[in-house]
Amino acid sequence: MNRGVTVQIGMILILSVCLMAIGLVYIGVKPVIESYVKSTHQREVINVFELMREFVIKIDRGVFSRMIEARMFEGNYFINQTGLISVNNTTIYLYSFIYKNNDEEIAFENGAIFRKINNKVFMMEEPFMISDNNTVRILVVSLYGEGSVAGRGVLRLLFTNLGFDCYRNGNKTLIIKSDYYSGWAEYLQKEDFTITLDPSNKTVIVNVISDKVLLVKILNIEVDFL
Repeated sequence: MNRGVTVQIGMILILSVCLMAIGLVYIGVKPVIESYVKSTHQREVINVFELMREFVIKIDRGVFSRMIEARMFEGNYFINQTGLISVNNTTIYLYSFIYKNNDEEIAFENGAIFRKINNKVFMMEEPFMISDNNTVRILVVSLYGEGSVAGRGVLRLLFTNLGFDCYRNGNKTLIIKSDYYSGWAEYLQKEDFTITLDPSNKTVIVNVISDKVLLVKILNIEVDFL
């Protein structure tokens, strides 16, 4: 056999072995890469909601606006009405900022962060609600805005302070209707509130102790997708 042909065959064999080795390495590493990407994406998503909650606190303290910028890998961010909160004759419709990807859903509703997986709801961050000896203080976060963004890219959100309203109520009944009502119920029971649960209407009725004053501050925030 010609020496040149032999060298060529040898190089082809070496190249084939190298390609096979690379393929085997990729097959072994691929799940690790996918797991890392998924983990990174989950951290980015959770970070968006934690930043949003932090910005609401700053806006409540007088800051006019804040912007969030984060990477997107998959899924969909959008704003949607998810319920209402009613105190005395005052009803505030609750709009939530939501992330949805397959069976997973994360939502910022009225100061709380919820995670919903296969219809099971978990409260990741508690709402702005304080109860002491004489008073129950509730910060209702009323979001305004519309729009959505999906797929890969960059998420940019602008939060603008639209002002606030305050109410002092002698009425001792608070009604929360929400897609995440089970998360609200679990939280309120943990805080020793007496509640009545109506699953068919996704409603939690909270009975505030009669000798307490109910103070409600409604913080109005506009959310714009940029």
